Amino acid sequence: MPKAPRDKESATPKKRTRKATATAGNGAHAENGNGVAAQPVRSLEVAVETSVAPTLEEQVRQRAYELYVQRGGNGGSPEQDWFRALEEISSQQRTA
Repeated sequence: MPKAPRDKESATPKKRTRKATATAGNGAHAENGNGVAAQPVRSLEVAVETSVAPTLEEQVRQRAYELYVQRGGNGGSPEQDWFRALEEISSQQRTA
């Protein structure tokens, strides 16, 4: 015996809802589920980034910009500034 067609409204699946979970807000009132306040997470990237000496590329970039500013932004080219800055920085590192 063939089955009767189902009503489309009753064939729609029920929407599932998620249980509310504790989220870590500012750390003052948030709990991690066992009654212990959640500790704020600190980024290690910021601490490492501030204590590391600038790389060669950063030094050259800064010096090339200084050369650009010294000539008032007129004439020359970014490539000339870059190569001159690279030469200066490299010679300073060799003598140090």
